[in-house]
This record gives sequence, structure tokens and C-alpha cells, in this order.
Amino acid sequence: MEDLIIFVILFVSSYLIGRYKEKRHFADIIRREKELLALPALTMKQTEEYPVAEAKLVTGNVVIAGDYFKQIMASLASFFGMRLSVAESMMDRARREAVLRMKEQATGADAILNVRLQSMKIGQRSTITGVEVMACGTAIYYAK
Repeated sequence: MEDLIIFVILFVSSYLIGRYKEKRHFADIIRREKELLALPALTMKQTEEYPVAEAKLVTGNVVIAGDYFKQIMASLASFFGMRLSVAESMMDRARREAVLRMKEQATGADAILNVRLQSMKIGQRSTITGVEVMACGTAIYYAK
């Protein structure tokens, strides 16, 4: 009985704390996206015929761990072959955070070209304990 009580306490506290942290992170992401909205991150390889003064590789990398609640829900959904909606918010946060970190590294750039994202699941077998996302691109500084 004691084990069940501990499990329930961990489960509920994980859900509440994880939800609170996720909401705070999304609010921070939205604020930073608004600040960096003027810096385009594009998948195209070149822009108009402006003389390029400098180009450099910029990257952003993030690892986001899932809370205990998300791990259990992902395991259940995976067992029944359902959509892993709890993992979708982790992936969304990770992708957006990686792009923001890449943009923050490109301060003063006019654009970031050839942006690529790469992701990796962290965990064993079907259990998702976290995700890693890396964004990279070429920061372009036009000659003024």
C-alpha cells in the first residue's frame, strides 16, 4: 500500500510540476520569438544578389527531458499503438528552443540560410525520457 501511495504522489506531483514548467517555457519561447522575429531563418541556399561580407555557421542545441507523468503516458500510448501526444509538446518546445538558440548565436546577422533541424529520442526502447534537437544554418552578414 505504501508503494502505491508513493507512486500516486510522484505521479500527481510530476504532472503538476511538469505542466507548470512547460507553460513557463512556452511563455519564454513566445517572448523570445517575438524579439527575434526580424531575423529570418530560411531553408533556401541563397538570397538576392546582395554582396555578402561574412558568413558563419551558427547552431542551437537543446535537450528537453520528459517528466514522470509524460513517460508513463507515452509508454501507455506506445503499448496501445496510439499517437504520442504527450511527446509532441516536448518536440515542439525542443524545435522552437533550438531555433531560438541558433538565432541568438547569430546576433547582427541579416539572415540565416540553409537551416536544418536534427532530432534524436533519448530513452530506451519505446520509453521516451527526452529529446535532443539541433538546429544549424549559415548566418549571412551583408556588406553595408
